[in-house]
Formats: sequence, C-alpha cells, structure tokens
Amino acid sequence: MYISKMKKLTLTKIIIAIFLVLNGCGGSEESQPEQLSIDEKVGQVLMIGIQDTTLTSETEELIRTIRPGGVILFGRNIENADQLSELINNLQDLSMEETGLPLFIATDQEGGEICRIKWIDDAIPEAEITTTAQAYQIGLQRGQSLKDLGINLNLAPVLDIGVEGDFLTKSDRCFQGTPEEVGELGKSMILGQKAGGIMSTAKHFPGYGGITEDPETVEIAVKSEIPEIAQFQIAEEANPEFIMAVVDVIYEPIDTDLTFAISPNGINYLHEMIGGDYLVISDDLATATMKETYSLNETVILAVLAGVDVLLISANQPEDTQNAFNDLLEAVREEVIAEQDIDASVTKILRLKQQMILDE
Repeated sequence: MYISKMKKLTLTKIIIAIFLVLNGCGGSEESQPEQLSIDEKVGQVLMIGIQDTTLTSETEELIRTIRPGGVILFGRNIENADQLSELINNLQDLSMEETGLPLFIATDQEGGEICRIKWIDDAIPEAEITTTAQAYQIGLQRGQSLKDLGINLNLAPVLDIGVEGDFLTKSDRCFQGTPEEVGELGKSMILGQKAGGIMSTAKHFPGYGGITEDPETVEIAVKSEIPEIAQFQIAEEANPEFIMAVVDVIYEPIDTDLTFAISPNGINYLHEMIGGDYLVISDDLATATMKETYSLNETVILAVLAGVDVLLISANQPEDTQNAFNDLLEAVREEVIAEQDIDASVTKILRLKQQMILDE
C-alpha cells in the first residue's frame, strides 16, 4: 500500500482530482498547475537519493524542505524487508503530510548483479533471459515482490544493445539477440511488472553499447554514431511509465557539445523516435564526470530546459540534493527556466500519481 492511512489516500484522490479539473488537464500539456507554489513544483520534478536505512532527522528535514516527487533507494538504504517497509512507509507518510501527494519510490532491480533487494528470487540477469514468457514471469514476480515492500517504480528493464566487452555486458545487464528480439523481451518484462503492480522504466535511451568504461565514473563518452533504438520502439508498445535518458554520453550526430539528457536536441530526438505517454527521467545528474565537465548547477538547469520531466539526483554527496533544488528554484524565480516548462512536467507527474493511486 502506497499510503498507510486510508483517509490520506482518499484525501489525495480528491486533491489530485480537483487539481486536474481546475487546470484543465484532460489532455492539454499547456495547463498551468496554479494550485502549487513554485518551490512545490520544483520539488515534484526531483527524484532524490537519501543516505540512511531509517528516516533520520537529517532526511526528514531534507524531505520537508525539498518536498520531492520521488525517492530512489540504493543498497545503502536496504537491510531487510521489515526495515525497508518501515522506511518506505515513513517516507510516504511524511510526503503526504507535507504535500498531500505520494512519492515515486524507485530502485534498480534488474536481476543478476544489479539487484538492490537481495533476498527475493531475482538472480537471473537479463543476458540469460531467452524467451518472452520467461521475461514476463520474471517481471511479474519482481513486480509483486517490490510492491509488497512498498516500491512502486523499477528503473528497469535495460534495453541497450550490448557490445561484447562493454561495461554493461561485463555485468550481463543486456538482453541478447537482435534489436527486435531485445524489444520483445523488454516489452514482456514491462507487461509482467505492470501485472505485478509496479511501474517500469525503459533504459538507457539511446544506449551505452560499445562503451568500455562506465562514463559515470571515468570520463564522458563521445560516440560518433547514434545507437540502434528499434528495441525501445518495440518495448514502448507495453507503455512503460518512464524512459530513462542517458546523461554521460555525447552523441555527435545529435549534439557535439552537450550530453544527451541535457541537450534539447537529445530529448527532442527521444520524443520524435519514441511515441507514447511517458515521463522522461534522467540517469543520475550528479555523477563525478558530469560535475567535472559541467557543474551540478548548469546540469540540472540544462536538463529542465532540454525537456527532462524527472531529474534523478543520487546524492552520493548529500549536499548535491539541496544544491540542485536551490539552483532550480532560483532559475525559475529569475525566469532562466520558464515556469510553464516546469508546469508541463508537473502536470504529467500528477496525472501518473493520480493513476497510481486509483490503481490501488
């Protein structure tokens, strides 16, 4: 259950329904969410990492200040099922108290090596999944297990076309086969996760294939060609709620100066190539290489200007989260970012949260 108290759930339905009606959100992305303050809007476009396994006073203060739209959970936040459920319930209760809105609670549960929840039966990596029936069943079981813990969004499946020896295939993170076969496997896994009761993220668009070292930690990668993306087009038929945009790679045919997720050309390319109703979420914007190449201030502002809906800040350094929020808020107040750009993303976020609640 996303919200631990039914009266809070009912109130949230009413709040979001009124919000959508008042703002004409039956289909227009130009409607302005006037019921939220600027700082509340900025908070909703952030998905943040936290440091601890419990709701510490520091984390509580951060949530109350930023009022984020989502929280991403890493291994550092997870010990066992009871601890994790309690942490998530406390985070959701705090969000309800502060905003009247539930959080997206996300994690990376890809199977195999990239598995944040170690105790569920999720040891098969994507590279060993061979049939659509198997992909669906794994997605279903994974979805049910994550939902039982209170996690409502999986940052998976991985749809990159791997190249032997690249940093993804070293960890068996990629489906094997042609782009069409990878797309069908991804589509089946997304459908399974939906049936299990959670949301999905198709990642990493347009792809890390062929990059030997992880560009988040070594250096920004530069690719002279755009990767194959047919698999994303096929998987989109399952209507993933999110598509994750690559942060740490420059694709020269798209933009010779800016990495994909902070380039308007990049996000425009994503929307042109992948139809559907989804939120664009960045990969982590606070990586070492992005902060060295640009700055966190520049990166978060450029991501919003490019058209990213949800900005992921992993907070390996806790001050990054507060700094990102402060920089975005100042940029909106000073009209470096037009308020309607934030409004467009917030409207889509609230639509999805409304559906998330109604599905409960």
